[in-house]
Amino acid sequence: MSPVSPSTSSPRTRKEAQARRRRRRPGRWRRVLLWLVGLGLLAVAVLAAAFAFAYSRTEVPEPNDFADAQSTILYYADGQTELARFTGGYDREVVPLSQVPDHVQKAVLAAEDRSFYDNEGISITGTARGAWRTLTGGTVQSGSTITQQYVKNYYLTADQTLTRKFREIMISIKIDNELSKDEILGNYLNVIYFGRGAYGIQTASEAYFDKDVSELTESEGAFLAAVMNAPSLFDPDYAEGNQERAEQRWNYVLDGMVEQGWLDPATREGMTFPDVREPSPTSASQGVEGYIAQEVRGDLRDLLGLEDAQIDTGGLRVTTTIVKKHQDAAEEAVKAYRPTGEGTDDITTALTAVRPGDGAITAMYGGDDYQKTQLNAATSARVQAGSLFKPVTLVAAVADGVDTMSTFDGPSPMTFGTGDGEVEVRNFRDVSFGELDLRIALAESVNTIYVQLNELIGPEKTVEAAVDLGLPEDTPGLGTDLTNVLGTASPTLVEMTNAYATIAAEGQRAEPYLVQQVTTAAGDVTYEADPETEDGIDADVAADVTDAMTYVMTQGSGTTAGDVGRPVAGKSGTSENNVSAWFDGFAPQLATGVVMYKGDGTVPMQDVGGLDQVTGGTFPAQVWGEFMRLAMEGEEVVPFPPRVGVGDVLPTTEAPEETETVTAEPPETSSEEPTETTSEEPTETTSAEPTSPEPTETAPPPTDTAPPTDTSPAPTSPEPTDTGPAGQGGGPPGEGGGGPPGQDAPRPTG
Repeated sequence: MSPVSPSTSSPRTRKEAQARRRRRRPGRWRRVLLWLVGLGLLAVAVLAAAFAFAYSRTEVPEPNDFADAQSTILYYADGQTELARFTGGYDREVVPLSQVPDHVQKAVLAAEDRSFYDNEGISITGTARGAWRTLTGGTVQSGSTITQQYVKNYYLTADQTLTRKFREIMISIKIDNELSKDEILGNYLNVIYFGRGAYGIQTASEAYFDKDVSELTESEGAFLAAVMNAPSLFDPDYAEGNQERAEQRWNYVLDGMVEQGWLDPATREGMTFPDVREPSPTSASQGVEGYIAQEVRGDLRDLLGLEDAQIDTGGLRVTTTIVKKHQDAAEEAVKAYRPTGEGTDDITTALTAVRPGDGAITAMYGGDDYQKTQLNAATSARVQAGSLFKPVTLVAAVADGVDTMSTFDGPSPMTFGTGDGEVEVRNFRDVSFGELDLRIALAESVNTIYVQLNELIGPEKTVEAAVDLGLPEDTPGLGTDLTNVLGTASPTLVEMTNAYATIAAEGQRAEPYLVQQVTTAAGDVTYEADPETEDGIDADVAADVTDAMTYVMTQGSGTTAGDVGRPVAGKSGTSENNVSAWFDGFAPQLATGVVMYKGDGTVPMQDVGGLDQVTGGTFPAQVWGEFMRLAMEGEEVVPFPPRVGVGDVLPTTEAPEETETVTAEPPETSSEEPTETTSEEPTETTSAEPTSPEPTETAPPPTDTAPPTDTSPAPTSPEPTDTGPAGQGGGPPGEGGGGPPGQDAPRPTG
């Protein structure tokens, strides 16, 4: 009998083994199943505990507070006093849900959440879909319920993160449990953004239809329900193509109302798209403050790369450089001394003030009302500077080694250049002056003396000095012609004021700026100005030129500004035919400029406000003086640096023998009033032509084709005066002028 192989077994043995294994298997799976159930229950418990903890820690912000926080608010330099806000020009007005017509409520539900009254505040499918897209690399998406939209847009940031998504779900559930559906819908309708700076259904009704929400038709209600989804896409006046998109969305809303049984199909068939009114200006687009606000808007675009919609709804807190005391002074000064009466309706007066050595714009009067005229005359209007450029040439001359006590004869007329480049220059009334030093010649604004000076140093150096002081190289009319000293260039008021601020800051040049700080509604700083200065001109040069400019204030056209109560320096300027008039000047702590023009800047300001002609030494000087008195009241009286005496005193030039001369002596130190004054006269420049803010053409070179006319004042008494502002019928001495006849430059332009 053969032995049994060890690798085999009997059938009975194998069956017994299989039975034993079957008996062991159910017990093992039971243990695995129990473990899984236990872990699942533990996970549920942990999640439930986490949810309960998160729910208990979740706080719902007050909707009204949050909605207010979304307006971008501009503040004065103190960071507390409100200047303006971008809110669409409508005060936010809360209305009860009962005041909102039922058809408007239904239109909103058809547009945004048709199961609103049935869901639990969140959309499970929408949330799952959004989570899946996030986990698979897509963008984070919120659910589509009104409650979730409300939370996402008004209780949370727009961050695309799972953390924000989780908070959105928690707040939505809590709101749905704590508030009734009507309360949620009412809050939602009162704070949701509809575009045009309008928050809430009531302000939206005013913004788009100029009516109370209770008066909205079914068609109008459907439009508001449509536009609220994305105002930048559905506001017909916001962008091209929006009209078509708005109509499609409007149809979607109405069809949804029919599907839900909220609108009769027959009524739906007869409905037409409503007439939407044009946008009204925002509260930051009105009055004098509107000019400041719109400049700030432009700066926010440039500094932070923001779009208008982000500015209007971003809840920014913008601290400007505008000092309320200075701004109030600007408005009061313009009101007190602007020309009034017949022929003054279309005269524009602008004022701006810049802090020397820093560049902060502390006051800006760009016009009377931004709603009526959108051109900011302080930052965008360009008119010829006239005699404001004589100090620029003096800067170039002193830097080139010419002492301000150098004397010249000032005959009239004088011919400069030869051949085709020949140009004849005259003083006002064709009066010839005898020997005057450059300080007195500046006060008397003697054209022939300052053209001689420009010829001596070279007109290229006047251009270099203008750029060193801060004027842009591409300033219209800033050419190298010999008569550029007479103000053929057309800077903006801010640019020219900042150039004078460089002289006031002892040669330190700064870039003018208007935005000091930007923060979020939560207080996070997103921008802070970091003003920097650089060497513009030498401090000694600035001191000597400042000294010369004080003579304008004591015996020149600046006497009309009156006693400011502190050391001041300045210069006036008037364009040909009186189409523009300037006065710019400074104390050590503040530089201020005033410009005035009529219509588009080509209309002569003659027979205005009791004067035959408006010049820089009349109304502009009076406005300037009043502003400086009010703005600087209570400020420390700071002296100018003493005259240094840079350079060499040049030999006296001699006048031609046949020319009759009148000599003006240097001023004395007494305060005796002059015994004789002459009215300021305009220069022979032509007002600015309309151009874009960045023109590509400059003024043509002077020619001798037009007959020369008087462009400089008659001499005045040498004694300084210290009187208050003259009456509106008076005129100051010492305005001489601008460019040669036939010289054109751009008119004010936006």
